[in-house]
Amino acid sequence: MVNKLVASFAWNMVLCMIVGCGSKSGRDKGLYFARVPSVVTNQGEEAQELSKERRSRWISAISRDDLTEEILENDRVCEKHFVSGRAAKSWDKYNIDWVPTLLLGHKKATDRAHHKEAAAKRSERARERELVKKPAFEKRERELELERAAKRQKLDEPGEQVSNLSFEGNESKEKKTTAEAGTQTEEFEYLFSSLNIDRKPFDRWEFVQNEEKVKFYTGLPSFDILHNVLEHVSPFVAYKSQNLTTFQEFIMTLIKLKLDAPHQDLSYRFNVSLSTVSRIFSAWMVALDVRLAPLINWPEREDLWRTMPQCFKYSFGNKTTVIIDCFEVFINRPSNLLARAQTWSSYKHHNTVKVLIGITPQGTISYVSQAWGGRTSDKFLTENCGILNKLLPGDLVLADRGFTIAESVMFQQAQLAIPAFTKGKDQLDPVDVEKTRGIANVRIHVERVIGLLRRKYSILSGILPIDFLISNPNGSQEEATPMIDRIINVSAALVNLCPGIVPLD
Repeated sequence: MVNKLVASFAWNMVLCMIVGCGSKSGRDKGLYFARVPSVVTNQGEEAQELSKERRSRWISAISRDDLTEEILENDRVCEKHFVSGRAAKSWDKYNIDWVPTLLLGHKKATDRAHHKEAAAKRSERARERELVKKPAFEKRERELELERAAKRQKLDEPGEQVSNLSFEGNESKEKKTTAEAGTQTEEFEYLFSSLNIDRKPFDRWEFVQNEEKVKFYTGLPSFDILHNVLEHVSPFVAYKSQNLTTFQEFIMTLIKLKLDAPHQDLSYRFNVSLSTVSRIFSAWMVALDVRLAPLINWPEREDLWRTMPQCFKYSFGNKTTVIIDCFEVFINRPSNLLARAQTWSSYKHHNTVKVLIGITPQGTISYVSQAWGGRTSDKFLTENCGILNKLLPGDLVLADRGFTIAESVMFQQAQLAIPAFTKGKDQLDPVDVEKTRGIANVRIHVERVIGLLRRKYSILSGILPIDFLISNPNGSQEEATPMIDRIINVSAALVNLCPGIVPLD
């Protein structure tokens, strides 16, 4: 029994295979260990070649004569040998941590010289920027700090300053001091190389290993999805800033949607002008609207039937095609009297725009109308926005009591299911009660989706400026679509990339 426990403990312990490291998972709690990449054979020829190259470079970096397949399979590389403390994703070839680079236990003199040269260059660039931006007393403070760092680095050099010290009759102390200096130099190089002075705010490295940050600033569930959307959209963005990377521009746009951050706030966060923020947001919204439009898709009837949730099957079989509802977004008060009257909502007691949204029984957004004035009735909006033209004979539409569109739906040979009216009745018939209960149990999902849309992208919960409603019908296609429509379309498309809210079983 004891032998089994010892064998189990030895099997679960992970060792770092880098020469001279000695990290152990059992002893060093919380230490990150990365597995040596294996060759991928089931994801296509390109992925296989990339994985072969990465595995070869890892083995070359480890550089051990006694490497065997058993060591490569069982041992790991600890976080001390990566700049960010984590190995990069397999597809991120140009990330410095695609291969371990720090404290590899071989060619130490060359590695130290390389790190010191890179650190000196970064320090010089940082010093030049500080001299331009900081007041005189802060400049002097920074210069003194850099001088002290350089002196510490020079004093910590093994074999140069420490080896010149004389300890008469005490050679052991000299050796001990030299060894300690060598250890301090390696630690200093590791910490200094990990500190990237040139790193800009909200760059890619802040999001790669931080899923919570991705969710908070973008609303998307993971960095992989964020990266895929960026690669899909970025080649079609018309405007490129000289001061920001493509990733930073993309994050700036999503922060505007997610947090409804003012342009002035984004200007301070990214250290750019207000006009640059405005141009970046406009250019990216055009590209996002066009490239993500296929995500808002009216599904085929066979696809709906095949994946119909049980809660809909119980009440309506496979007939349900869409659940519709309207929601309103607040806007600033227009100065034009006609526009003020058209956008006044007696329900919200505010100037608003109204949008019709349709979701599938599975919970995805399948239709979003253009923005109409808040004064528009639900019936008029539904009959004139174009959603009824998508219905097929036999389809079932679920809606609230305000959607008195039964005749219009019948013209498409479809059916409308709305809760029964109680006006003029003492109480509902038992049949109507059961029917109303069945409709209410499933129609609530469209209200949940609207709530998710507003919570995830707070720009739809704030008060939008009148500029977002301006369009030029006689201009280009880009000018003909108002910004409010693009905001709603992009927000709905991004919500469709998130997990659904309707249980399928």
